[in-house]
Order: sequence, then C-alpha cells, then structure tokens
Amino acid sequence: MATNLKKVFSSVLGTTVVCSLLLAPVATFGATTITVKNGGTSLQSALSKATAGTTILIDGTVKSGAVKVPAGVTIHGINNGTIDFSQTSGSSGRGLTIATNGSTVQYLKIINASDNGIYITGSNNTFRNVETAYNHDAGIQVSEGGAYNKFYNCNSHHNSDATGENADGFAVKLHSGVGNYFESCKSEYNSDDGWDLYAAHGAVEFKNCQANYNGLCNGIKGDGNGFKLGGVDNKTPGQAAHLDPLKHKLTGCSAKGNYKSGFDRNNQSGVVTMIGCTADSNKDKNFNWPLKGKPSALGYEVTFGKAIIQNCTSINGKNNITGATVTGSTGF
Repeated sequence: MATNLKKVFSSVLGTTVVCSLLLAPVATFGATTITVKNGGTSLQSALSKATAGTTILIDGTVKSGAVKVPAGVTIHGINNGTIDFSQTSGSSGRGLTIATNGSTVQYLKIINASDNGIYITGSNNTFRNVETAYNHDAGIQVSEGGAYNKFYNCNSHHNSDATGENADGFAVKLHSGVGNYFESCKSEYNSDDGWDLYAAHGAVEFKNCQANYNGLCNGIKGDGNGFKLGGVDNKTPGQAAHLDPLKHKLTGCSAKGNYKSGFDRNNQSGVVTMIGCTADSNKDKNFNWPLKGKPSALGYEVTFGKAIIQNCTSINGKNNITGATVTGSTGF
C-alpha cells in the first residue's frame, strides 16, 4: 500500500509555511490489472490472461466455477469483494486451487464452494484478510507439499459437509509441508474442527489465533476440536501407518466453547509448545495432552513426547496434562 503526501502552501504574516498532510493509503498494483465484476469479465477469463505480476480486482460479488490460480498473481477484493462458488459441484468443486507459488489473496470473501473454499498445494503464497464461509469442506486447506504459506487476519466460519467429519475452518493436513504460519486468524462454527493437522509433514506455527464453537454447524456435528494437532500418518502410499513427530508452536492462542477439546494432541508425538494460550469452556477438555495413547491406525500403545505448556490458562473445563510439562499456568 502506498501513501499520498500532499504539500499545502500558505502565507502567515508574510512567511511561507509548508504543511504536509498524510492522506488515506492508496493501493498499488502490478503493471497489469484486470477487473472482475458482475456482468463483466469472468474470473475464469481473467485468470487465463494473468501472468506473474498481474492483479485481479474482484469488484463486489461475482459468481464462478472452480478455478486455478497461476503463479505470482494478486487477487484483491474491493467494494466487499466476494467470489460465490455456488456454480461448483461435487468433490472436484474447490473454489480457488493454488498449486503454484508466490501469489497473494487479500481482502476477499470466498463462499459456497462444493468442496474447499481455497485448496493450496503450492508454496510461499500469502493470504490477508480472507474470509471463507458456507463451503462444503474445509474453508482453507493446505496439503501435498504446500509450504511456507502465510495467513494473516483470515476468518473461516460456518463451513460444513454432509457428515460433519471434513469441514474444518482450516486444514493443514495430508502431507502439507513445512513453514506454514497463521497470525491473528479465527475459526468458528465449523462442523468439524477449527484447525486440523492430520498427517501433516511439517510443523505449523500459530500466533494470536482463535478457535471457537467448532463441532456443530447447521445441525451437522463433527469432531469439534479447536486446535487438533495430530501426528499419525496412515496416508503415505507404500508406508505402514507411523508417528510423524512435529514441533508445532502456538503463542497467544485461544479456544472457547468447542464441542470437544480446545487444544488436542490427537496422537501428536512431537514436542508441541503452547505459550500464553487460553482454553475456556470446551465441552470435553480444555487441554487434552495424555502421555500415552493407542492410535487406531497403529493398533498398539505409544508414549508421546511431552508438550510444553507455559503461562497458559484453563477456565471452566477439565484437562488431561499427563503428557505435558506445565509452568507458570493457572486452572490446571
């Protein structure tokens, strides 16, 4: 974003005074800008013309079928920019598929996809102020090697699937790569979990994120964990089910009113660190960190790595922290 600086000249008692006024920020875009709006250029057409450096402006609400995003483009919403993917159908009906690198999606709402709102297997993509809602699988999913994707101030809510078992707010799972990062993001009222890290292959970092009231959406019930940080991989072809220890880190995060646990190990054997996190009124447990477990995919009991719970707070709920080292915390 660039900032306008305007100089105002005036004369006071014969002296010239120069004042600088800071005006509202003005968006700066790439050399090529394509505007997509109702009745005009379609999103599919705009993306077919886009190359690295192109900016696509989503002006108001537009409808689209499933689309793929080329590398290095910016998709930016203006005038409450919204992409309505209600024209999609079935499990192939992902809204935005980003299998490429270096794109930015910002100030945009993604709704009504028949599968994921946004599906990412590429890397080094950035998402700012993106809202995903009313999609029929996870609002945003990172899988199959997607790495170093950054999410800032994103909100994923009211996503639900027929069985309730798949539609998380955010899913970083099924062989996602390293370096994915969430800051000041929120996941609420999704039919399954807030965040699900099942069979991830890289550690995820969270800062000041919230997971609230997940596990029930429009009468559809799923697992209902806030942050589910699983560590068993039984989805790699040619490999037996195995533990995949990852060192996830959560700082200043909160989980409230979820239908299962707020912060859940889900068989994660890596050393997960939680600093300054708060769990409040989750229906099963606030912090669920057992020392041992028998993952169904393995069929035998294992002892997990001990989590670090530091300066955290548990309010109005039970905890299982036999598999954690707790310091400076209250409510345990």
